[in-house]
Amino acid sequence: MPTRREFLAATATGATSLPRNADPAQSSVLLRTHDWFGDKLERFEFPPGWQVRTYHMKGYQAPVLSAGQIREAILKPVGTKPLSEIAAGKTTATIAVDDMTRPTPAHDVVPHLVAELNAAGIRDENILFVIGHGAHPMLNAMEVAQKIGQEAVRRHPWINHNCWENLVDLGVTRHKNQVFADTYYCNADVKITISNLKAHGYPGYGGGPKMILPGVCGIKTIRYNHYEVKQTSRPRRDASGAEIICMHENEKRQDMIDAARAVGVDFSVQTVCNQDRKLVHVVAGDIVDAHNQAARYAVNHLATEYAKSADIIIVNAYPRGLEPQADIVWGTRGLKEGGSIVLINQHPMGRAAWHYVDQLVFFQRGGGNYFKQREQRKQRPSQARQFLWYSQYLQARELNMPDVSPETMGLRDWADVIDRLKREHKGDVEVAVYPYTGIQHGIATLDLPS
Repeated sequence: MPTRREFLAATATGATSLPRNADPAQSSVLLRTHDWFGDKLERFEFPPGWQVRTYHMKGYQAPVLSAGQIREAILKPVGTKPLSEIAAGKTTATIAVDDMTRPTPAHDVVPHLVAELNAAGIRDENILFVIGHGAHPMLNAMEVAQKIGQEAVRRHPWINHNCWENLVDLGVTRHKNQVFADTYYCNADVKITISNLKAHGYPGYGGGPKMILPGVCGIKTIRYNHYEVKQTSRPRRDASGAEIICMHENEKRQDMIDAARAVGVDFSVQTVCNQDRKLVHVVAGDIVDAHNQAARYAVNHLATEYAKSADIIIVNAYPRGLEPQADIVWGTRGLKEGGSIVLINQHPMGRAAWHYVDQLVFFQRGGGNYFKQREQRKQRPSQARQFLWYSQYLQARELNMPDVSPETMGLRDWADVIDRLKREHKGDVEVAVYPYTGIQHGIATLDLPS
């Protein structure tokens, strides 16, 4: 197996698509791992006779967009003028992109935006990329090159957003949130965003206005949105039992929209990926209108049928290996009482080292004492007999985070995972595999008006 150092020095490479739905009788699965570090396929073997089924999202066979199709989507925006018209007569532009916790292949979009800006007369040196990581860690040069492309970092300057300083006060949202946003981003003549859609508990879907708040906003604005803006209680499922993705009249999302309007975003590109982190849908234009239209596609594309009464649930955190803790809930979806959950996170960087919003909660919970904070860890899902976390790169700190149960067993060899599972499960064993929980969500409906 390659070392962590070898993968940190690696660059992303192309890879083939995942296979069709696995036959229930097969005893191995191919899973995509190492997001941003090769996006490789790995085979995971199970004991003979175990019934292994892979639960793909509905759109996993959607065709990947060509460069021409991506360009066509950008040339036909929703709710705005074409970018070349917006940029006509302007001198400078900023493009906000998300960080490595999001699967967005911005490098596939960037050349088309740059071409439009150049056509309008904006020179390469006057196109600044702003890494809108919100309260996440900053990116290094190698990560930015992967995110926006080698050609882009050679031709254009880039900076990390700073959520602590270099901020401009843009007034107050309807929810009384003071909008402090990145000065460098806001002071450009043309302001653009690129983001990706994934289900998110606060705004319904990530991307869109979330690229501004929290993406390029100050820590006070971010924390106010997370903690002070309250959401109205509403049904979580429709009459058929399907989950409802709430975007319409969603208070936290509206706060994000108000921030985006205050910043004055001129043009936005919304993307939807497949299981290999390739683009299958792109909508450009107004940061709200384009995001809504992309959501109407995503709600079907990303929808996944849950397993029913599986002995073992395999959760593969790809393509968001830097935030694997967000995928733990997938282990409960279809797990029978006394079953086992296995989280796979084959990511060389492991879980992101810091989040300035989460860390505040953890700090307060432990009263500023790391060891008391660690003692407050939540328990594993009640129906699970065991919870196994597999990664050849696993570090002790990942298992000590307060949102990871103290019973979690960390394993760095897949053979040890199988050994632990065989101790608990005999006879006919049913295994359900969720192959890319970083983007999948359950069967759902969208509450946006038509």
